Amino acid sequence: MLEIRQLQVFLAVWKKRSFSKATQEVNLTQPTISGHIKSLEDTIGTKLFDRSGREIIPTKAGQILYPYAKKIIQLQKQAQKELSLFQKGDQGNLEIGGSNIPGQYILPDIIGKFKKNHEKIKVNLKVSDTHTITEAICIGDIELGIVGASLNYPELKFDKCLDDELVLICSNKSNPISEEEVEIEKLKRLPFVVREAGSGTRVSTEKQLKKALGFSFSSFNIVAEFGSNEAIKQAVKAGIGCAIVSKRSIEDDVRFGRLRIISIKGVKLYREFYLVYHNSRTLSPLAEAFKEFLLKNIT
Repeated sequence: MLEIRQLQVFLAVWKKRSFSKATQEVNLTQPTISGHIKSLEDTIGTKLFDRSGREIIPTKAGQILYPYAKKIIQLQKQAQKELSLFQKGDQGNLEIGGSNIPGQYILPDIIGKFKKNHEKIKVNLKVSDTHTITEAICIGDIELGIVGASLNYPELKFDKCLDDELVLICSNKSNPISEEEVEIEKLKRLPFVVREAGSGTRVSTEKQLKKALGFSFSSFNIVAEFGSNEAIKQAVKAGIGCAIVSKRSIEDDVRFGRLRIISIKGVKLYREFYLVYHNSRTLSPLAEAFKEFLLKNIT
């Protein structure tokens, strides 16, 4: 087997064309250099240098080995550099995920800020529902995620990282609510569009409704179910019904008059977002750096 130190000595002798002069290049004694070259020649099965007095001349085998030895040493140095950058969290691929709200409205901003200090990294952000993100972390496809519900996965750690206000919205063009505040009893009679059963958004929203109002979507007049928050917003804009959604997701629509926020009398609804990662797998230095940055900057 070719050893790195032997190749380093071989290149030093090649460069200096002298065993004695190579000592300064690799910081070894001349007998040690001779020993390394002898061991390398024994491994290869042929001589690498011809010695004629003080003159050292590479053999044909030495000429063949030289470009490979040089490349091997260059690759070794590059590997050490890349690993050093990896350990510092300055380079590499960051594989993270987010359920719909954090994936669309929270993580992109944090990723942008993080990349300002980590320009060489590549970020792959997977946006999907809470179950898909947690499953991806379980099988190791991604390292970190932010999701809208803490699910029963014993192998995963769910750390609460953010509160999110939930608001009642309706269309500004066509809506069944004229007032700025609605009574709870009227709320049950309004046409509602909701996320599909089992989505993290629906699970957490129903949990908060039950806690604050004593009832969930089963008591509502549900006229449609949709598979994404964006579809919910478009349905509300079209006048299909009202919805309870993340305030973060409709800020621009409210600002430009496409949607209205209606207060629910005497009630404030909040949901929680969770940073999720595997219990027994060590995060890469880059993922660990992002985790620390996220927890300091998420708002």
